[in-house]
Amino acid sequence: MQINITTDYAIRAVLQLAKTNELLSTTKIAEEMNIPGNYLPSIIQKLREAGIVSVKRGAKGGSCLARPASEISLFEVIDAMENTTRINRCLEEDAYCSHGAAEDCKIHLAYEKVQDYFDNCLKGISFTDLL
Repeated sequence: MQINITTDYAIRAVLQLAKTNELLSTTKIAEEMNIPGNYLPSIIQKLREAGIVSVKRGAKGGSCLARPASEISLFEVIDAMENTTRINRCLEEDAYCSHGAAEDCKIHLAYEKVQDYFDNCLKGISFTDLL
């Protein structure tokens, strides 16, 4: 799996909010983290919908973390931004297998182990760790 550039921008935006621990405008976040300003509003919206960021509207508005940085994992941000974090199609909820053998496939079992390790690794990295 390779995360897309929008997800990378989201991670950087959350990191900037964690660094400052205050209300920041999208313009300020974009400047500090070298993110194109036109990307940021939709990114912030997705992060808000996921409960990662809070938004205050108005002239003195901006964005801030919805929870302490120590409670927000790298996995949570990636999961909010990506369509899937699964390393193979057979690991999706519907367990689709083109071979029709997902339940007793040795490869599937290996993928599950890798996926669990990958997910747990990302879940174990908080934005406090990244500071």
